[in-house]
Amino acid sequence: MLFIEFIAPIKGSARREECLCALYYLKHNLGSEISKVSQIKNLLEQSRVVKKGIKINYARVLDSLNELVDSPVIGMWQITPSGEKYVRSIMKIPESNLESENDTTTLVEIIQSKIKDSLIADYFKEGVDCLEIGRLRACVIFLWTGSISIIRTRLISQNQNKLNVAIKKHDFKARDIKNIDDFAYIKDSTLLLVLKELNLCDKSQKEILEECLNLRNKCGHPAKYSPGPKRISAFIEDLVSVLFDK
Repeated sequence: MLFIEFIAPIKGSARREECLCALYYLKHNLGSEISKVSQIKNLLEQSRVVKKGIKINYARVLDSLNELVDSPVIGMWQITPSGEKYVRSIMKIPESNLESENDTTTLVEIIQSKIKDSLIADYFKEGVDCLEIGRLRACVIFLWTGSISIIRTRLISQNQNKLNVAIKKHDFKARDIKNIDDFAYIKDSTLLLVLKELNLCDKSQKEILEECLNLRNKCGHPAKYSPGPKRISAFIEDLVSVLFDK
């Protein structure tokens, strides 16, 4: 969700509330726990909440928020738990969304720091977009697509002969893999077995990924199944623990 969309419900409110919402957004949507005044200023100006050129003493405005914000480092600001509670009340953000907000922050940090391939990053960004608007099944599908792309990248970097031997061990009809596009003809379930075969994950990690794939399949096929926020949170935690916590 763009900041201009996020702040729309209170656009035109007091400047202190706009600044507080900017801090909230910077933390939960952009992964910035502690922010500079310039970050708040840029966010408000880029979303046209504040006209460029208007002189505002942001430090004074933030200081007037008292216990709703903290300044642990000179020139840097962060929203406090009291401030988050206040923003949720004026923005009518239900408490049940907090897990999704934390998951969004985790994913944004991973996109920014650990995913170098822009195409893979796009899948994760679309997963974040779906998570923010409550489209949880679509979120699972995009995140799994990004994750299996990471797995394919790791597999293609292995010795080609060993890779093809391992694949044929679990699917004797499989075609040889010569480039990453050839993985399109191999089932994801087979790739997870190959990942373990080549010692790129252990047994428990393979089983975790298989559970994630099962959820992806439930979400991708016509059915009445709809995962809840806690299930999505567990799904994201599992993917992160296997693919990125190294």
